[in-house]
Amino acid sequence: MQRSARTVRSAASCHSLVPCLQKGRMSSTQAASAQMVDDMIQFVRTACQGNTRQALDVLQTGMAHQEGSGHARLQLAMAEVHTANSNWAAVVDHSWPVAQQQSSFGSSPLTTQLQLHASLTCVRALLTQGKDEQALQLAQQAVKNSHNLLSREELTPAKQQALLEATACLAGVLHATGDSEGAAAQCQTALTLVHDDDASGGVFSKSAVAAALKQAAALRLAQGQLSEAAGLFGQSCAAAEQCQEVGSNTSLRPPVWQQQVAADVMLGAAQTAAAQHSWDKAEELLSKALNLAEQLHGGDSQNPQVGVVLGLLGHVYARSKRITLAEGLHRQAVKLLRMDPSASPSETLPVHSSLAAAGAWRYSQLLTALPRRDKEASAWKQVAAAHSSIELESTLGPLDILKGGKDNSPGIVVDLLMLRALPCW
Repeated sequence: MQRSARTVRSAASCHSLVPCLQKGRMSSTQAASAQMVDDMIQFVRTACQGNTRQALDVLQTGMAHQEGSGHARLQLAMAEVHTANSNWAAVVDHSWPVAQQQSSFGSSPLTTQLQLHASLTCVRALLTQGKDEQALQLAQQAVKNSHNLLSREELTPAKQQALLEATACLAGVLHATGDSEGAAAQCQTALTLVHDDDASGGVFSKSAVAAALKQAAALRLAQGQLSEAAGLFGQSCAAAEQCQEVGSNTSLRPPVWQQQVAADVMLGAAQTAAAQHSWDKAEELLSKALNLAEQLHGGDSQNPQVGVVLGLLGHVYARSKRITLAEGLHRQAVKLLRMDPSASPSETLPVHSSLAAAGAWRYSQLLTALPRRDKEASAWKQVAAAHSSIELESTLGPLDILKGGKDNSPGIVVDLLMLRALPCW
């Protein structure tokens, strides 16, 4: 089989790194080793986009020649590659060991950042898989570690930001698992940290602030406090739009992290507007979220995040009486979420089962409103039931909702970072 010129060039570049790796292994300086890791991560993020096998080969080769923080960084780069492919089990396999390196926690700023990033990455992957108990334990441990670090060492903005990120993460886990009181307590702590930082000049990264504000806003939305939710989402959107941190090809987080956070924030703000029946505003915000989601994973517009946004856009179109347009959006959304009535319910999906069930149920609601689509509506109803552990009609409304059926359902809040439907109360 012939390979493209780009693949050949990338493979040659990959092999050219091997002597550097071998040299780096024998090097006596940490700086040389760190530079080698930088080079490998940059190569994977630039030359290996869309070529998962090559990216993993490069990183595995590097891991064989690294230990300590260098090995941990390459582990997290492996998790990043698997994240782009929605391989959540592999993401956990590579991030969990780094998150559990308790003996090295706090020994240097880098190891602190590594463990926090690993913990947050692993928590999100665990939540997407439905492994809630493990996610909760890891998120609680991240908060505990952050508190311990603050109590025994000199207070710095970076350590306070670590606590903010860990606290916001724990709030999200508690919300996802239905603990509204616990989530509210953690959200209040996060809001206090943000307000204190703002009063002292605002040194936290805007993406961390945006993510924390969004978590508090999502909880308000879930509780039906729409005015408060809209205000917090407004602040979160403003923070996301102010992000000045340019993603680096060697940083711990992927260069598109700011876009991921911003897309999630816009999606939450759009859901608040939809809950207020402000359909035009919801559509505008969803269009922004869609544009951001399409930039993820090297510009691959076929990713699950795009499917999630399209599903919500279809929901907004359906509720604002644009049924035909909504059908096309829902059809594309379930395709990107790899859902098919003929597939086995046990087939692995790129999103949490709650989000799959919601997408299938809303598509069934739409098909119920269309002439001569009853058979398809029934098929998608069965898909929804196969993925759901809750009563969907009481959560998302009856199947005939678009035909005037009575609706007193609380709905859901869709989270783009967890790829999960959060409960409402």
